[in-house]
Amino acid sequence: MMARVLSCWGLLLMLLAVELVLAAVGANWGIGGCAGLMALLIACGFMRMMRAPTLAAIFAIGGLFWLSVLLALGSLDSFTRTNFPVGDTLSSPAPNPRIPPDTAP
Repeated sequence: MMARVLSCWGLLLMLLAVELVLAAVGANWGIGGCAGLMALLIACGFMRMMRAPTLAAIFAIGGLFWLSVLLALGSLDSFTRTNFPVGDTLSSPAPNPRIPPDTAP
């Protein structure tokens, strides 16, 4: 049991080192791959999902589904946000108080 935990931990540290090297190089595709391998290692090594009952696997898949839904909804804000240019009204000098504002007839 302890050997399994230590081997998983060692593999996670090696994947972290690979991920840091890939981040320094600028290989973004490799960073995602390392993160996926880390998640798979945690699920299979620490959580032992391959030996878990069927109900536990269903809940793990459901948790991943809801995590993806929440991350997708959270990213919608930054993906759909638009920047409107600021017009001259905010950057213009203050109006002269002696001149009455324009009024409609």
